[in-house]
Amino acid sequence: MILTNPDPKYFYELTKSAMEMVMDKPEEERIIILKSWNEWGEGNHMEPDQKYGKGYLEMLKKALNDTT
Repeated sequence: MILTNPDPKYFYELTKSAMEMVMDKPEEERIIILKSWNEWGEGNHMEPDQKYGKGYLEMLKKALNDTT
């Protein structure tokens, strides 16, 4: 899959959709893996960037709050 036109609002929609897909599963199977694709050997974590600031972090928090 190739994603174009990145924007935190699209990340929110994808994250919320993924969370909704696992909500009906047993608790021990409610697993979503968030993986960065550009940090192969340096560890993986979400952090603010120069273009969107904390936008992606805020949308992740919003998706978590809106789905629970």
